[in-house]
Amino acid sequence: MNFTSLKKPAFAMAVLGVLASASAQANDLVISPDLAAPSFTVDVSGSSKDVLATLFTVNDQTTGTSFLAFCFELLQNMSAGAYVPPGLPYTAGSVVSAATQALFNQSYASIDLGSQAQVAGFQIALWETLDDSNRSSGTYTNWVGDTGSAVEINALAVADELLTKVRSGAPSTANYLLTTWNNATSQDLIQAVPGGNQVPEPSTALLGALGLGSLVALRRRWN
Repeated sequence: MNFTSLKKPAFAMAVLGVLASASAQANDLVISPDLAAPSFTVDVSGSSKDVLATLFTVNDQTTGTSFLAFCFELLQNMSAGAYVPPGLPYTAGSVVSAATQALFNQSYASIDLGSQAQVAGFQIALWETLDDSNRSSGTYTNWVGDTGSAVEINALAVADELLTKVRSGAPSTANYLLTTWNNATSQDLIQAVPGGNQVPEPSTALLGALGLGSLVALRRRWN
């Protein structure tokens, strides 16, 4: 393309094209679940499904960093390839529902991440914010612990408490920037970072660098 012939709309489209290609970068993630985490059965539109409600440790093979994440899909299973290096390529996104954002802002700061019951309860509440934020109605109903343990019973009580806050519009106790990690063949994930302390993902940093560099180069050729 001859940049000297660009008009303003074409100039803008060229920069947007660079930004779009940068934002599509995928990171290879290896996911480690808590194998002792409680499991539950839930009815999904009349069909029963077994799920493991836990928090995952995620190792980003692309950046050499790690973070904690919850599952962001109820119906998609975790692919076996996500458990072993080099993992699976996940693309970062940031679109979540108002209910999901409210759940994190209202309650994530108070969750004891060392408590299986509280972690499982938060995970169940998170899944429900993708439906109708109520365990008793909607697409996801009849949550039952697979063993009937005290941990599972407490987890369901925690989920109900958190969902009541979401439905009632309880005040936020913190502000979280949420990143969804998406893979077409494996369970999607969601990561929470306290607002104001977020370190840009490599793809975001690359996006900014390429966008500014291209903007400068194009303007020099344009003038």
